[in-house]
Amino acid sequence: MEVLLQLLVAGAWMFTLINGFRRLLRLARVSHLHRWESNIRVRSGLSRIWWWLGQEEFWSAARYDVAHALQVSLLVFLFVWHMAG
Repeated sequence: MEVLLQLLVAGAWMFTLINGFRRLLRLARVSHLHRWESNIRVRSGLSRIWWWLGQEEFWSAARYDVAHALQVSLLVFLFVWHMAG
């Protein structure tokens, strides 16, 4: 039971990280890495990613995802606390 709850919390945070990374790549319009032929395309893709990390549009959606992961973590904590007491 404990391992299942730990996996639930870890899965919520893993989903948050993956979702944020996918959103960042989509906003930066970065194609798949294996299609990048030249060093210039790699640098331009990385600079677009860096630019989007400073934009509010990316962080407003990321804040929502983090709040959701915090909510799941808190619910699991309260469930475990109730079961122990």
